[in-house]
Amino acid sequence: MFRLLFWVLMAGAGMARVSTVVGAEEAKDVAASKSNPAADNRYNFGGFLDPGNWYKGNLHLHSTISDGNLDPEATVEVYRKAGYDFTALTDHIGGFWDKEKKEYRPLVYPLEKLNKPGFLVIPAIEYDTNRSGETIHFVVVGSGYDLRLEKDQDLSAAMKGWWDRGAFAFMAHPHWSLDSTETLEAMSYLPVVEVFNYATSLEEGVRGNSQLHWDRLLRLRRPVLGVATDDSHQPGTDSGGGWVMVKAKDLTAEAIVAALRGGNFYFSGGPRLEQVYADAAGNLHVECSPVRTIRAMAGVGQNSAATASKGKTIDNATLAWDKKWPFVRVECVDEAGRTAWSQGVITIRDDSKKQ
Repeated sequence: MFRLLFWVLMAGAGMARVSTVVGAEEAKDVAASKSNPAADNRYNFGGFLDPGNWYKGNLHLHSTISDGNLDPEATVEVYRKAGYDFTALTDHIGGFWDKEKKEYRPLVYPLEKLNKPGFLVIPAIEYDTNRSGETIHFVVVGSGYDLRLEKDQDLSAAMKGWWDRGAFAFMAHPHWSLDSTETLEAMSYLPVVEVFNYATSLEEGVRGNSQLHWDRLLRLRRPVLGVATDDSHQPGTDSGGGWVMVKAKDLTAEAIVAALRGGNFYFSGGPRLEQVYADAAGNLHVECSPVRTIRAMAGVGQNSAATASKGKTIDNATLAWDKKWPFVRVECVDEAGRTAWSQGVITIRDDSKKQ
């Protein structure tokens, strides 16, 4: 039984705020008492209902080719030894500038040296540009990563160009870059945003979290994916704090990038997500590693949460949500404040009742 269920009518705002809190022991009771209804397959929170294997990877990483402090081999070896299945090398475009010839040299990584049995390195790059006083960074992973961003190129056109070539591309650390939310919202084509950047969070705290930028796009009912990365420049010091867990058929660059582009992944700075799905009855089913809070998030005042009793943890919850919400996503927060995020899904409106 729910420990607490309350509605707060917000004076003058014309809306209701919903908060559902479930105690630790009660959270298990709620889940156990449900009939485990069939999932609504129209909603993909990150590949949980799809076949395949989970692979852990980092999508933002720098070596001595640009401004990292280890060469490419030593850089990726830190991740292989840490138990990652793959990483992308995303050195800045400036790292490929030939000062003598005054031209960009071929964007080639020594993959024959970097790839190991059971460990994959995906070629990628980080581009940056200045627009209207703002510095904007994009990370492009996989096929088409070397389609260079031109100085005055339309940003939406650039993003679509990378995506059409088969790459997985995202806007990097908009909060750290102090990019306005309007800048992101003005882009007609923006499929992915870096929500959590670990290295930046170590240096500048909350500026490593761009959740606001992501949520505003989702609130506009734009199906934008989120990622967490390290953006490591000193592997071993600023690494291992932000990653993606990808559900793919096998550990190849083609399969990983395809799964990323299809949204079959979740992202984390600590907790592990085991299952996230919606059912037709209006419930969200979540299973995860032990955490303090399991929360469904949407628009302003739209949330539902299960919270552990003091000194305890929970590892599952069944949360109510409302299809009138513009979107919904799940986040699980552990006792250290580290978070795992599902993908956000845009709600599917039932138009059958309209006259």
